[in-house]
Amino acid sequence: MRSEPLRLLPLLFAGACTFWHSEDKVLITSEPPGAMVAIDGTDTGRTTPCQLPIGGAFGTDHLVTLAKAGYRPATRRIYQHTEGYSSKWIDGAYDPVMPPLPLFWTGGDLLFPFGVRSAIVPRELHVVLCRTDEPLLGFELLATRPATR
Repeated sequence: MRSEPLRLLPLLFAGACTFWHSEDKVLITSEPPGAMVAIDGTDTGRTTPCQLPIGGAFGTDHLVTLAKAGYRPATRRIYQHTEGYSSKWIDGAYDPVMPPLPLFWTGGDLLFPFGVRSAIVPRELHVVLCRTDEPLLGFELLATRPATR
């Protein structure tokens, strides 16, 4: 009977396990499938569809280029979003008869009152490749025009 509370003790510190969280994998698909994938100009050796670990907690944005014979290469930007946060006493409950105490904190928050979350956006990238004999449309056409003021 006395060991019951001791078994629950690790749950008090379970929050400390989540103070660093990163979503770094991106699913890359194309139409048609089988396009070579390059990240920031470096060939990954993979073809679509594939899932690649691109991000990192303190990474940067990346350019993903898909290329396939008979199709124009397409480049898309993947954005790295990193956010730091901290648990603050001001977020806790306060009452004149009760000292400020963040009741929602776990033992992990007391040990590690900070955290870093990061994500790569979008996590799923789908690119429709245009054949080389198709006319340029939209932003591709605008990119070929000289800049005017």
